[in-house]
Amino acid sequence: MSLARQVELLPFAGSRSGQAFLSRPQPCDETLIAEISPQAACELFCHRQQTDQLMVLRGCIDLVVLQERSLRRISLREDEGVWVRIPPGVPHGAINRGRTPALLVNAVLRHGPSDPRDYLPRRVPESLQTQWQALREEAWA
Repeated sequence: MSLARQVELLPFAGSRSGQAFLSRPQPCDETLIAEISPQAACELFCHRQQTDQLMVLRGCIDLVVLQERSLRRISLREDEGVWVRIPPGVPHGAINRGRTPALLVNAVLRHGPSDPRDYLPRRVPESLQTQWQALREEAWA
């Protein structure tokens, strides 16, 4: 699998069984569940050797990614059924604009060992500070 440098939106694929829709599994090395609280401060993180594959199970978030010298907001909701694949080297963070915690699944692909720096907040470039602040403040408007 080549490592793409672009964030991808992948449709939720699977099959129906009665009232249930069963997702086709994403290839992964481990599966994590994350809860994003409504008042959590949004920070950007960047994984050097990890692809995140995220899907919102409950609630809604705005995923913010830094690519090609600009910030991109991707709105994700539990009823939209989409996977977001974030390749290594792409700074990203989540803003929960809802009133209840959002629940996400992350089907992680590992391309090498984790680095402790992967989980430290990244500084947003000075040229994007105004846009970054607007995105963060919009969450509480």
